Amino acid sequence: MAASSDPFRSSFLYRTPRLQLLFVAPVISLLVMFSRTFARPTPLALVPGCILEHGPFATRSSRGANRSTRALRLFSEGSDCTTASTVSRQEKISSPWTDPQLSERSKRKRRGNTRFRQHVNPLSRKYQQETDLSEKWPQDVFSDCSKQLHIDIGCGKGGFLLDLAKQEPKDGLDSYNYLGLEIRPLVAQYARDRVAVHHLQGKLDYVGCNANVDLSRVLRLYQKAALARMDDDNHNLRLTRVTIQFPDPHFKSHHAKRRVVTPQLIDALAVYMPTNAVVFLQSDVQSVLDDMRLQFRERAVYFEDMLESKNDYLSENFLGVPTEREVSVLDKGLPVYRAVFTRTSELLLPATERIIQDVL
Repeated sequence: MAASSDPFRSSFLYRTPRLQLLFVAPVISLLVMFSRTFARPTPLALVPGCILEHGPFATRSSRGANRSTRALRLFSEGSDCTTASTVSRQEKISSPWTDPQLSERSKRKRRGNTRFRQHVNPLSRKYQQETDLSEKWPQDVFSDCSKQLHIDIGCGKGGFLLDLAKQEPKDGLDSYNYLGLEIRPLVAQYARDRVAVHHLQGKLDYVGCNANVDLSRVLRLYQKAALARMDDDNHNLRLTRVTIQFPDPHFKSHHAKRRVVTPQLIDALAVYMPTNAVVFLQSDVQSVLDDMRLQFRERAVYFEDMLESKNDYLSENFLGVPTEREVSVLDKGLPVYRAVFTRTSELLLPATERIIQDVL
């Protein structure tokens, strides 16, 4: 039979399929790579009412697509921005504590599983905003704002304050209003919904906020409302008890800046707490308690540690009402570390004088 006239068909490569694969596959891969690199994406038409069906945004993650959709919505409503990314950056971050779905999600939690997300980043942009309070707060939630105030910072689901507020009037406990602050929006809503269930309206409230952002504003509003009800002593500060219990430990060293007890928070407490007011700290993580304690000890001019040595801890909860976390830890036979500070008579000047003048 005559030899083929095609030189490639008679070559060794043509007659060896395995070598064909080794030669052709890299060429195909290179062609695909160059086609993806130099291919121009379908332009995104920024016109009112356009839908993200084509172009590069259609292949992005759901988060990117949602962001682009919001950008297009703003553009269609009359924004003067020229690109979707610019519109997205200029969009205002909504407050995490005003989500209209929080109430419904809280109801589902009450009906079923009550486990919540344990950690949030308090330094993220959405948690650096001031929380939304009603124009009449706190008069619309407390029946008598002249009562002393107990604040639980990082109150969680609110069980501690619920138990404390339900105690029989003794040892002056009936003279208190109770306020819980919680940064996790859904947890704060869950705690707020429990107030009516336990018939504690008028003496207990929960506010979703970042304490390091909103504490001074919350205390100023309460102090102003208290002075409006008091006729004898306009300098009688009402914040007489603060509890900070089992805060998020943030074990990693570069996350330590996220911890709740900061110099700014301590100074805010010093402005609004009268002499002999009490700050109660406790945690099942010794390093966390020691860090909170050190922060207060560094401001010994305003807060005095009831224990002389920093290596000593209170053996019992002097309030007599344990938190849910405290019960769980003690049931496991693990230790709880506690410390108590009292407010000295030293005023934080000129802040205290300025605050008093503002609320009068």
